[in-house]
Amino acid sequence: MVQDVGSILAVDFGSVTTRAVLIDVVDGAYRLIARAEERTTDGFPASDLDVGLDRVLRQLTEVTGRRFRDDNGAMISPERPDRSGVDLFAITASLGRPLQAVIVGLVPDVSIASALRAIEGTYIEVKATLTLDDKRDQEEQLNAILLSYPDVIFLVGGTEKGAERSVLRLAEAIRLSVSLANKARRPIIIYAGNSALREPIEALLGGLTTFIIAENIRPSLREERLDSARLKLGDAFNQYKESRDQTFATLSHMSQTGVLPTAQGYTILADYLGKTQTGGITLIDMGSANSTFAFSSDAGELFSSIRPDLGLGHSAPQLLESVGIEALREWLPFNITTTELINYAYNKSLRPQTIPMSLRDVYIEHAFLRAGIRAMILRANPDWENTPMNVAQVIMAGAALTKTGHHAYDALLVLDALQPVGVMTMYQDPYALVAAMGAIAPYAPDAVVQLLDNDNLTKLGTIFVPTGNIRKDRTAVEIIIEENGEKLRYTVEGGHVFVYPIPVGQTVNVRVRCSGGIAINGKRRLKMTLEGGALGLMIDVRGRLLNLGDVNTRAVMMPQWVHEATGDPLQEIDPKWLESIEDVQEVAEKARNKRRAEIRQISPKADKKGKGKGDKGKKSAKREELKELLTDEALESLLDDEEDAQDELGALRNALS
Repeated sequence: MVQDVGSILAVDFGSVTTRAVLIDVVDGAYRLIARAEERTTDGFPASDLDVGLDRVLRQLTEVTGRRFRDDNGAMISPERPDRSGVDLFAITASLGRPLQAVIVGLVPDVSIASALRAIEGTYIEVKATLTLDDKRDQEEQLNAILLSYPDVIFLVGGTEKGAERSVLRLAEAIRLSVSLANKARRPIIIYAGNSALREPIEALLGGLTTFIIAENIRPSLREERLDSARLKLGDAFNQYKESRDQTFATLSHMSQTGVLPTAQGYTILADYLGKTQTGGITLIDMGSANSTFAFSSDAGELFSSIRPDLGLGHSAPQLLESVGIEALREWLPFNITTTELINYAYNKSLRPQTIPMSLRDVYIEHAFLRAGIRAMILRANPDWENTPMNVAQVIMAGAALTKTGHHAYDALLVLDALQPVGVMTMYQDPYALVAAMGAIAPYAPDAVVQLLDNDNLTKLGTIFVPTGNIRKDRTAVEIIIEENGEKLRYTVEGGHVFVYPIPVGQTVNVRVRCSGGIAINGKRRLKMTLEGGALGLMIDVRGRLLNLGDVNTRAVMMPQWVHEATGDPLQEIDPKWLESIEDVQEVAEKARNKRRAEIRQISPKADKKGKGKGDKGKKSAKREELKELLTDEALESLLDDEEDAQDELGALRNALS
């Protein structure tokens, strides 16, 4: 697949933003030449992705003078002698709803588990699974598949020279369900099981719908091969987009790479970096509709989590539902009602391009971000809930993590969410270069290597995160910084953040000594030469895992951390925000329950039962008491936003009259 490639154009279609990068060979090495971004135009009023594409191409033309399209609107490729066009045009995309999938396999802990790990590499939401030990009868199994309305059925199972009859029995169930589906909506079928069954399964299923064969994901019980299946799942994503959107079909045919899921670019690059560099490598992107996390450990293990239900715009309500109210409240330095959080999420889904306009909104937005990232990484590896990940390099992408307005605050958000330890270098990718490198890697691997080596990502700086017996407000780390022949000494206390700016192009010598019981990567003393960046040096001595405390503690700590990291004036939390509040929904529910109880006490049945027992006076007094209660302005005000409040009050007054 490797080609003789010179110039490269890579375009990423996000849910909110379309980004383009132009890469070319300069002085024998690949360089980032120009970049552009515009609003994605798949929705109203344009409803045509090509409009946004044309806009970013016009920007690139203004900067470089290069023409990308011919007179008929087609992409010019390969590059012409007059320097128009490009040799390779690559497309990645993360917009739109995820593919719905049904996984069919033999054993949950073997083939199904491998299938789930393979699916984590693209935008696919698993709606149902079907296995051999499924207790449902055939009709229920067929309904489970049909009612999931899958776009993809992923059939796995059978090691090489392993099970055959069982796999064929599952394939027969798929055949029956697909044959019952509307022909226009039949799902793509991907088979990644025992290779000996490829021909009979293709004969069984191939005539019904699009049928794709991948390498067996579990050739033996101890061996797992996911790369082929991930590529074929990417092909399914491409075909699905083409079948549903004519613009995607046109763009796919214009591109040599088709339309690759943006997330797949991240996992490809994380895997590559893990094999060529030492230390844990983390790539993270929090988008409007989808979010991506990929981590390659020092041992070569690849962990990834692609969450189409976690986003800060289009998917904000799904994020709220997925992580839960309390997970968001844990990241807020003030009290907040469920109603306010729900309203915020739905407003963001309606207007995903909006940005926070007040301090309170900033905290809410970034509570969604932090909780969403935590959910992603714990899906990738549940062990990280109690054991911090050791990271050597972090690459973060997406506007939420690259365009807050302050590089130190960007870094702080990632440190809060990932809670890594060790010595790490942090980079930003504000123009979707990571997705581009993942897409072009199979065609021009040299370009990926040289782009990474030539500082095409924005380097923030170096982060030290010590661990151990860190005590709040007690000296944890002592630092000596040698710059321009001068030695500067600093101490950092537990529970705090320290930042020392080192401009781009400069280097400083740093010596770090940790107090007793504290270490960085297992060492109490470190001596390093650090290169500058947009941030410089940051030392995070808040401990791992973070202890956020109650809301009053957070109200003091979180503004202090932002102040220490950014150097901006301390913005204290408004005391009114800390006042004890009862959730509107909870208060309304209590009021409804109280009214129901009161109605039951004065119901006709109760009156009849009480005859002859001398309690008519008590009932009359009770009626007068309730009438007085129902005219109370406080109760009316409390319930004025409840749709049924007036109806219930009227019904109760009628009952009392």
